[in-house]
Amino acid sequence: MSRAPVGPRLLRRSWFDLPVAGLALGLACFALVACGESEKPAPRSAGSARGGDDDRRPVASTSLSDSALVPAAQEALKAEDWPRAESASRELARRQPRNPAGKRGLGLALMKQGKNDQAVEALQGSLEIGDDAHTRLLLAETFVAMGRAPSALPHVRKAVKMAPAEPAAWAQLADVLVKVDKPDGAADALLESRQSCPACAKDEAWERAADAVAEGLGAKVEKQLAADDLAGARKSVDVAAALRPERPETHLLEGKVARASGDKKAAIVAYRQALEGLSDANSESGASARLELAGLLIADGDGAEAVKLAREVVAVRNNDGHGLDALGRACDLTEDTDCARKTYEKLSKLSPGSTASKEEIEHARQRMNELKKTKGKGKGKAKKKSKRR
Repeated sequence: MSRAPVGPRLLRRSWFDLPVAGLALGLACFALVACGESEKPAPRSAGSARGGDDDRRPVASTSLSDSALVPAAQEALKAEDWPRAESASRELARRQPRNPAGKRGLGLALMKQGKNDQAVEALQGSLEIGDDAHTRLLLAETFVAMGRAPSALPHVRKAVKMAPAEPAAWAQLADVLVKVDKPDGAADALLESRQSCPACAKDEAWERAADAVAEGLGAKVEKQLAADDLAGARKSVDVAAALRPERPETHLLEGKVARASGDKKAAIVAYRQALEGLSDANSESGASARLELAGLLIADGDGAEAVKLAREVVAVRNNDGHGLDALGRACDLTEDTDCARKTYEKLSKLSPGSTASKEEIEHARQRMNELKKTKGKGKGKAKKKSKRR
């Protein structure tokens, strides 16, 4: 894949893919010993990136010739032998202080060992020698690992400017924006990336980032609906749909917003679209889509399909109060008193909480009393039909 120029040089992949925040990134220029020779020396000594502890260098690194040192460091990094990679990269940084690859490799090796403070120093030292998009992404990943996502943000923004055709840069920018609670900004970034990064839409890391952003927007929609911010929820759903229109969870969000807006027809269509990709009723999204649709069908008097949907939820989430409530009401609607009685009996024994509301339990107990007269009659006309309130 071609990349945008980075200063006078081109950003190139090297001999192996470097995972940065789960993304495939290259250690550009590491294999080229002289790649940093045109850059000015770092203002700090090479020893500053490792605390000045020169006498800790293993003999295995110090005894290597200059021509053998770079391949040895490359091999250790590729093999993910982080202690050996740390040793070889320290020695490379000491012998070739104008080559940013030494401190870049050192930073990666330190980060992978959880030595994040030292990794930050090493990577910043590499940037002082020669600015590089991949090094900035490594530094951003290290900040995120330290719980300092805001510190990572300027580095991923700069990486995107330096390498606008690199999917990994856009994906990591979106990931960091989600971590700092800016899902709208992350969505805008990914939508913008389609203009300068043709490869982005087919990149797995970009797609994972887009799914994470859509999930963040979904959480925002739930909060907005709970706060009766219908306009805000509709706007967030539109952004999610522009980013990931084929995602089942996006259709589920569209259904929830349409239902809250009173557009029952559009809500039913959206829930049916969601169910096409949510075959597992055990997932939160799968259960929610089934119960939301069942509620609309019950309100429309269509109990048969509502029974089917509610049964799918109860079958895998046995004590789900919302599922039992939907099933009981649907059984009432189809005049299956035996089904309704058994369902309400189970629901009435639950305690109010996350899976069953106080109102649902009270309704179940009320219907239990009303259904006592029909006990043992199996299917038959219920005394009182009940629709979801």
